[in-house]
Amino acid sequence: MIVTKKATRVALLAAAAVVGTMFVGILPATADNAAPKGDLVLVRNEDFATFNPDLAQNDSIFIQQQIFEPLYMINQDGKTVKPWLAKSSSVSADNLTWTIKLRTDVKFSDGTPMTSADVKFSLDVATKGSGWGFLDTAISSIDAPSPDTVVIHTKTPWAPLLSDLACFSNSILPNNYGGKTADVFFKTSPVGTGPFMLDHWTPGTEVKLIANKSYWQPGKPYLNSVTWKYVPDDNTRSLMLQSGQADINEFPPATSVAQIKKTPGLIVTPFPAAASEYLAMNEKVPALADVHVRRALSYSLDRKSVIKVVLAGIGTASNSLLAPNVGFYDPKTPGLQFDLKKAAAELKMSKFAKGLTLNYLATAGSVQDNAMSSILQASLKKIGVKLTITTQDPSVKRASQKAENYQITSTAWTMDISDPDELMTFALSPKEGGTDDFYTHYNNPKVVAAVKAGQTTTNVAARQKAYSLAQSITANEAMMIYAYNYSYIYAWRSNVSGFQVTPTLSYHMEDVKKN
Repeated sequence: MIVTKKATRVALLAAAAVVGTMFVGILPATADNAAPKGDLVLVRNEDFATFNPDLAQNDSIFIQQQIFEPLYMINQDGKTVKPWLAKSSSVSADNLTWTIKLRTDVKFSDGTPMTSADVKFSLDVATKGSGWGFLDTAISSIDAPSPDTVVIHTKTPWAPLLSDLACFSNSILPNNYGGKTADVFFKTSPVGTGPFMLDHWTPGTEVKLIANKSYWQPGKPYLNSVTWKYVPDDNTRSLMLQSGQADINEFPPATSVAQIKKTPGLIVTPFPAAASEYLAMNEKVPALADVHVRRALSYSLDRKSVIKVVLAGIGTASNSLLAPNVGFYDPKTPGLQFDLKKAAAELKMSKFAKGLTLNYLATAGSVQDNAMSSILQASLKKIGVKLTITTQDPSVKRASQKAENYQITSTAWTMDISDPDELMTFALSPKEGGTDDFYTHYNNPKVVAAVKAGQTTTNVAARQKAYSLAQSITANEAMMIYAYNYSYIYAWRSNVSGFQVTPTLSYHMEDVKKN
């Protein structure tokens, strides 16, 4: 869904300088202000992995966000932020010093008031993080001059600061983990300011959270508990929803949307997404280090067929690392689209003109991934490339990707903040992102320089120029195969209300009711 325009890009930067000065209109909290009722079950195809925000990926983020909260929150439009645990912010004339005022009515779920000491501790920990710490590389130091004030000093002007602070990785934790070790805190007793608290976590099975009755937003949460169950098979999750064993199904196959709509008592919604599906190619594999092979593979993906078969038409062909509704997306990015003649020509220019065999690592139980791999396999056969397909359970497959123990594999990205800074760093800055460029081993110094240029200026035109260059180079070099942009599809029972998903793929379970 293409919604990014020039005015939107301007708004992204305006949000950093202006939105932070606005007061968030939420009434003061009162103790024991909620009378929750209803126990909700959400089924999903990924197993929960960690409560540590620095280590979280899609398997854990959505659940963590119900316990931990950041200073700023992404709005429903996915492009702007609003104060959350913060009350307001202001920035110095040189754009290097940010003063943030905190709400004074927020308590952690154990009853301890939140103060600037907690914020400073949390952000200090986050900046040193090995996972998402790259988001905070611009921060040079943090002061806590008074209990309700935090001062953040940056190394350079940093337009996306408030957006970065809205990321789950910058969630506010109790100072010194409330007297516990980090290991104990995250494994057995996570305490946050959010609407829910941990009841139990059974790895490989489920995570259950119960209501924080002293939550700072009056009258919330509405639910007594939420349980996320790990059910990797698409069909099993669908049956659980239909039978009433589950209330919400996360990511049912797009091909099932039409049938769900016809089923009495069920609702299905494709939410607008700042998201992309990719096929990652491991450049540690000699053939995939050859740019001509990568270009041949990209030309060989029949995106229209994939979208028709895999997404039931609910999606668009991708041309860029960035999704169309992400700030600074460039629609002119020359993504390599389906063309078998060009694919064959590229293969002839490579060192593997006589053909080769590659392996596609697919997600077990995923209707969508199995269909996409089969479509690519059929196309590649026509140009002399044999593609074998293996499958792994989602958590094992994710570990294989992170270990770069694969050749070609499906992967995806959804923005967690309202600025492209997050993805550009994660995917294109090997040193700062710490992921070997999305675990592909791709590395282009010109791209790295372009990303840094986009990060360190507040000038909108200059940022666009830098990010457009990065998008263009990576598309031409087929850093990954840009497959498609999609919607977040959720299905739920009609007695559930208030469930909404933002383009940055987060949801507020405190707003959900079960009648």
